[in-house]
Amino acid sequence: MPMRLLISIAILTSIAYSADFTTYIGDQNQYQVAAITTDSAGNTYVTGSRDIPSTSPGVSTDVFVTKLDATGNIVFTTTFGGKGADQGNTVAVDPSGNIWVGGDTSSENFPLHNASQTELGSGFPEGSGFLVELAPDGTVIYSSYFGGLEGGSSVNGIAIDQTGNLYLTGTTDASDFPTTPGLPTGMVASDGITPVSGAFITKLDAMSLHIAYSALLVGSSVECSCCSTCSLSARATSGVGITVDTTGDALIAGNSNTTNLPVTPGGAAGYGAFAAEINAAGNQLSYLTYLGPPSGVLSSYGPAQEITASAIATDAAGNAYLTGSTDNPLFPATPGAFQTTLNANPAYEPTPSDAFAIKLSPSGTIVWATYLGGPGDDAANSISVDGSGNVWLVGGNSLGFPSASPPGPGYTTAAGDFLVELSASGSSLVFSEEFPGGAAGQAVDVDQSEVIHAAGENGLISTITPSQPPASRVLGIINATGGQLSGRISASEVISIFGFGLGPTAPVTATPSNSFFPTTLGGVQVLLNGSAIPLLYVSESQINAEIPSPFFDTEATLHVINGASTLPTFRVELDPSIFGIFKNSDGSVAAVNQDGTVNSSSNPAKVGSIVSIWGTGFGNPDFNFAVDGAITTAANNWCYECSISLGGQIEDPAYAGTAPGLIDGLMQINFMLPANIGNDNQVYFQFSLGGGGFVWASQ
Repeated sequence: MPMRLLISIAILTSIAYSADFTTYIGDQNQYQVAAITTDSAGNTYVTGSRDIPSTSPGVSTDVFVTKLDATGNIVFTTTFGGKGADQGNTVAVDPSGNIWVGGDTSSENFPLHNASQTELGSGFPEGSGFLVELAPDGTVIYSSYFGGLEGGSSVNGIAIDQTGNLYLTGTTDASDFPTTPGLPTGMVASDGITPVSGAFITKLDAMSLHIAYSALLVGSSVECSCCSTCSLSARATSGVGITVDTTGDALIAGNSNTTNLPVTPGGAAGYGAFAAEINAAGNQLSYLTYLGPPSGVLSSYGPAQEITASAIATDAAGNAYLTGSTDNPLFPATPGAFQTTLNANPAYEPTPSDAFAIKLSPSGTIVWATYLGGPGDDAANSISVDGSGNVWLVGGNSLGFPSASPPGPGYTTAAGDFLVELSASGSSLVFSEEFPGGAAGQAVDVDQSEVIHAAGENGLISTITPSQPPASRVLGIINATGGQLSGRISASEVISIFGFGLGPTAPVTATPSNSFFPTTLGGVQVLLNGSAIPLLYVSESQINAEIPSPFFDTEATLHVINGASTLPTFRVELDPSIFGIFKNSDGSVAAVNQDGTVNSSSNPAKVGSIVSIWGTGFGNPDFNFAVDGAITTAANNWCYECSISLGGQIEDPAYAGTAPGLIDGLMQINFMLPANIGNDNQVYFQFSLGGGGFVWASQ
């Protein structure tokens, strides 16, 4: 494989970014962030799930809660769970500084403490919501199942008022879920011919945790264009987020596949996303409205085009702000809004969507509503409102995502994560920043000092102060073959480090000297536990480097030195292997045909011939053949236990080992194309170390 082809594969599209601090909160296990919140001191609180080793089939996870101080130092990480799947979905902090976490669990041995409900729900699949209170130091004060015994439940949102009362929302199909007079009390069922679930809104007293009020929003009608299966399909309604305003009114965002939720007078009929409010007295549904109508394009599974809510926030005046995604051209965007028409284009994705933001008055009427997206697939995952009434959104974006004018320092048209600020009127973007995927698109919260706290899906936490110049930081690391940004590395892995102020403005590509890549390039060094590692490419926003082999430290520190500047420490964790295979922009694997030409749709390989592909991140090999930063000079078919699956048939590769002529952190795999090629001349495969894809082939 020519060196120029390697460089073209390994150098990824780069961006700059703005961050006060960025840190990785993971440990030896994978973390998945679900929610974030802050307190008056600028501390950050994050929850989600943490993978744990399991010898039984299925996924086994624990809940994690991490607290970081205002400078990004981890104060504590607490994990808890049983033998099943335990997921933290929401986190909030009460006036005493205690931390409340809600989620769902399938563990019969979930750790309980002073519990109000001591048994797991008996629905199918079996499971319950849970509610846990932690002291400011992470000590468990209270832990209980939540949701009833005759079905399953999930706590998806927690809000806390100024006196410490709790407000919860989520979903349940437990027929014994508690409700109170004066509020909707729809019937749910976990079994029978047609399962029915509802969205709950429950207030718990601050001192006793007894139910002050509880409502259950349930629909029964599903629109279908045909087929008797419609009458048998589940009726599913769920609350996805909750907030409480200064008067004590509770507001939720939710989704339903039904069309007959109890819409209040003046509310909009529809399907999919809805908003609801319960008054402070807890005896009246102040409003319930769908966010938009169905498109009228129906299938046996309901409308083909939907509006899906993901989060809700409120301001001091009691207005509600909701966000999510939609592929519905009938979303009620208002005149003068930032984006009034759907920008999704099926040429980019099969069912592309735009993000949206909508502001509702205290009575539930639309103040403004806007789409937000490019021609590809865009979705907002979280929303927060600052003291000026400006609206902050994070999510995932695609090619052509809109930018503020002028754009933020990290603006790019590449797909990844976005952080944007909409003006209080919804008519313009005030701030726009784009990141590599996994950096900041999962959750956002604005603290009292107007500092933005953002979380990436895989455990990257950043703070951003839009009024200040961007600070030089490592933002995260990925395998050079691509993927989601995180803080995880593997021995013998070529990595890409993304960030801001990492290196020179004019990119520099390394030229090996005496068959070795340098450890200083363009005035840049990268130190892993104090030792310089080989560099392939450096720029202001991206560095490509190689992790040494062998490397066994489970936790390490990474420092970037850019000239006279040493950037802040970035924590990394070692995985046994993070194997990836290099791919092209069209989704095919970067491959070379047997005749030495590059494989492509216009230059496919012949069936029965050998193709060569390349990967990295294979970890510490069984024996030490690597010389860090060196160009490999000889073939070594060291992966004698590797296999490749072609159309479900397991084969031995013709070769799987060192990549002669390339840096020692790369692996070459050669395999023969079968005679029975797949559809559209694409041969799909899976490699035993990880990864897969397709190469182009012809008869």
